[in-house]
Amino acid sequence: MTSAQSPKPIWPERYKILLEFVGVSEHDLSLIRSTGPIVVKHAVQLTNEVYELIFDFPSAKQFFVKEDGSPDEKRIKDNKDTMIQWLYYLAKAPTNDGFARYLAAISSMHRSVPSHRPGLPPVPSQYVLGSISFYQTRLAEIFQNELTDQIEAHRASVAWNKLLIVSLDLLLGSYLTHS
Repeated sequence: MTSAQSPKPIWPERYKILLEFVGVSEHDLSLIRSTGPIVVKHAVQLTNEVYELIFDFPSAKQFFVKEDGSPDEKRIKDNKDTMIQWLYYLAKAPTNDGFARYLAAISSMHRSVPSHRPGLPPVPSQYVLGSISFYQTRLAEIFQNELTDQIEAHRASVAWNKLLIVSLDLLLGSYLTHS
């Protein structure tokens, strides 16, 4: 989505169109909100698991270590806190312009050369994709374990998958050459 006057994407408009295209319904948003407390309950655990995975891949790990190779505990904590906050936001099933801009800002941050280590490249997009896939898979498992009605667990997983994929589009927005 771009306007005639500006080559910059209109993120809120793009977000709303994709919510509709993917089929995020009011029922989906309600399911996300009703299962949000489950996600919030597991947010720290899930984020810790993502970071364990990140540290298994040197090209991902490089963003969270000091020049001597030791873990940069402050950077790790700050980034984990950001991911946990993102999950908290998602648990409220946001569809507003502010959330779209928030996701676009995160994308821009990932695509930019890290200010703390100017010699590093931007975050490779495959780790953004992989993180979303990880969350999709783990949330499905968590809903199966936490919800007694397995049909409801499946529906919750579907609803969350839709919202996560819409979020992924904006999280990768700065990587896209064509909007």
